[in-house]
Amino acid sequence: MIIDGHLDLAFGVLEYQRDLEHKTPQEIRVLEHHLQPLDRGLCTTTLSEMRRGGVAVAFATIFAEPKVLWTKPNEINPNGYTTPDEAHAQGVQQLEVYEGWAARGAVRLIKSQADLTAHLTLWQSDQIPGLVILMEGADPIRSPDELGFWFDRGVRIIGTSWGRTRYAGGTEMPGGLTALGRELVAAIEHQKMILDISHQSWEAFWDTLDIGISRMIASHSNAFKHRPTTNRHLTDAMLHEIAARDGRVGVVLFNAFLEARWSRENPEVQVTFSHQVRKHFEHMASILGWQRLGIGSDSDGGLGSLECPEGYDTIADLSKVADAVPLEHRAGVLGENWLRFLQQHLPK
Repeated sequence: MIIDGHLDLAFGVLEYQRDLEHKTPQEIRVLEHHLQPLDRGLCTTTLSEMRRGGVAVAFATIFAEPKVLWTKPNEINPNGYTTPDEAHAQGVQQLEVYEGWAARGAVRLIKSQADLTAHLTLWQSDQIPGLVILMEGADPIRSPDELGFWFDRGVRIIGTSWGRTRYAGGTEMPGGLTALGRELVAAIEHQKMILDISHQSWEAFWDTLDIGISRMIASHSNAFKHRPTTNRHLTDAMLHEIAARDGRVGVVLFNAFLEARWSRENPEVQVTFSHQVRKHFEHMASILGWQRLGIGSDSDGGLGSLECPEGYDTIADLSKVADAVPLEHRAGVLGENWLRFLQQHLPK
């Protein structure tokens, strides 16, 4: 059983017009043959490939993208948002993708501990993936008092940031929690939802600890020690705080987050599970313990197989993460560590 802590599935459906429900990655690659390979990488993730790879559960994101990206400030995304209402509309549209899949029996939405137990029993025979909904960047929440709307629709995990949002600073865009952000973090804690601190700026992370949060994950983050970046990966001090709250960290498989020498302009640098991925796991395990580590692959989160470690062609290859983990900890990292966290923190 594999659990993946971060997949931007609905974003791929709506932004890239990919039919993840009915097609294989290979079929989508044929349709996208005209694209430059690293414009979007190569498609790695579809529902059929998740079934083939034994992915029992995934944290499936709602990710609204702003009109101006911090990663490409000179480019305009015509589909991006500029107002809270536009971000809200994007978020609802992505949520409807997941609800539609569930209505057709292609996935099961997991909203409670009871849902999780029932799903895993059925999954043993039908291999249909279960999805826990994670909002990456909180701008679709127009105000903190709207959090209940998203909870009622099934969102169970919230990240305040991607780049900077109205709530907090984010990757390469420093800044602490705003006044609205402080209200939102307090509301997440009150609602007993899970906070995802991946992409949250370091200032916002420490502000969050001052407010108090008891259910914390980094769904897709690596060790700052091995991949220094601005407000993106986890310092040793941050790892200690996550461990103190019995949180979880999912290692992300994007080459640029594993190896500083690799880039889209310099893709020849070798990145492997047995070297770079292992280094990140081992360092974080030295602080967190192996029992708090999992996978947060971010497959198809704007990247593809050409941007992942050698030997990773589709999400069916997630089991190769085992090559980076000692034998006695493999089952935990592949899925059981995330499972224990969900069993404890999803609503009953």
